[in-house]
Amino acid sequence: MNYFIQAIYILYPQVVVTRGDEAFDADGNLVEYDPVAVQQEADKLSCADQAKTILTATDWTSIGDVGDPAKSNPYLVNQAEFIAYRSTVRGYAVNPIVDPVWPTEPTEQWSN
Repeated sequence: MNYFIQAIYILYPQVVVTRGDEAFDADGNLVEYDPVAVQQEADKLSCADQAKTILTATDWTSIGDVGDPAKSNPYLVNQAEFIAYRSTVRGYAVNPIVDPVWPTEPTEQWSN
């Protein structure tokens, strides 16, 4: 289901079915909706999903031993950069916004 349709269902709980860009209640009546508000909610849903995808892809960087030279060789030298990066991204996962400014993902730096 696309984000716009999901947003309709979230903002208008009386909607039980959509056809194209039209929404209908349980009695088959057309439900009027605010497309601007729906698009904003859709953008927030997209933001949250993108943040969750990034967090999943970078989970490995938060494993304790990956950045610990006593436990891993090679070890991730810049684990702190990933922790800061993931903190910002996690903020978008928890509190999604319409126009996120995504931080630049750090490049892995490994010990020799």
